[in-house]
Amino acid sequence: MSYPPSVLPSSPPPPQRGSSLAGKAYWAMVQRVALTAACIDLGYIALFLWLGSRPLALVNLASIALYLGAYALIQRRRNALALVLIWTEVIGHSALGSLLIGWDSGFHYYLLLFIPAIVIANAGRFAAPIVLALLAYYIGLRVLCDYTGPLDPLPGRGMQLVNWIHICIAFALSAALAAFYRRTILIAERRLLKLATLDGLTGLYNRSHFQEQASAALARCAELGAPAALWLCDVDHFKQVNDTHGHAVGDKVLQAVARTLGAHLRDGDLLARWGGEEFLALLPLTDADTAQQVAERVRQAVQDSSVPLEGSGREPAALRVTLSFGVTPVRDARDLKAATARADRALYASKRAGRNCVSVSVG
Repeated sequence: MSYPPSVLPSSPPPPQRGSSLAGKAYWAMVQRVALTAACIDLGYIALFLWLGSRPLALVNLASIALYLGAYALIQRRRNALALVLIWTEVIGHSALGSLLIGWDSGFHYYLLLFIPAIVIANAGRFAAPIVLALLAYYIGLRVLCDYTGPLDPLPGRGMQLVNWIHICIAFALSAALAAFYRRTILIAERRLLKLATLDGLTGLYNRSHFQEQASAALARCAELGAPAALWLCDVDHFKQVNDTHGHAVGDKVLQAVARTLGAHLRDGDLLARWGGEEFLALLPLTDADTAQQVAERVRQAVQDSSVPLEGSGREPAALRVTLSFGVTPVRDARDLKAATARADRALYASKRAGRNCVSVSVG
């Protein structure tokens, strides 16, 4: 029996903009399955020739042709037709094997491996009818095998040997199927966690996750009797950047600023995109004076850096931006909201002072 594509969804996820890499990986996996199945069928040809079943050897030869055809179709990007060939091979091979040497050979085990793939890969209203159709096919094949009996029975203990081989392969495929979907679930969980905790543009904490982590960090500082400080900054004249150069350039500016901010903070510090062009940082175990010094270093680093811009027919230009900061001490987790408001007032004091500077509010 050939290797069924049960470790794959019954149909690939619909292509979406930005998902080309995932699509390529999916079809590369399908190609590997097709080649693996063709190699396994080569072994089955030898097995059934040794057992004296020339018809089944010919069936496996046809299976190799179908899998190699599917492989070639995927290379030509005719993916839907390739899946049709793979599914046709598995369903047809199960039927021919069961009819030729009998139901007890275990060819039908492979049909059962379709069930989780069908349920996972199809919406709820479609999964049930497809599973019921598979059940009807399965029962019909069993009834037909009981009615006809083996058309080309194997001599001696050949049936038992084939059955044991199919049992082992079915267990192996079930484990592979479970591993595939477990890996899929873990990847989805990581993506959901990333969406729930990180800003999609800069990769920094989003507002809600920052507040959660900051509360825990401030609680630890309170237990230790250690200081903590907060600073809020934003990009000066950011609206002009968007209006003059476009939002794509504005996004590059925010990403570059986020990288510079992160490079000047410690592992235990917390940094978030607070909204728009604003960034908020909590520095545990740090007093306001030290936080002010850190903010000055960051301000200077941003001022001295530039964001490359693509010119039209000329050398690439560079855009320079500056940051304004507001710094304040934080007493504990209960003070976080008030401290954010103090940092915001200090930030606007920096704006009134001409921008590109750091102001401190002690409350």
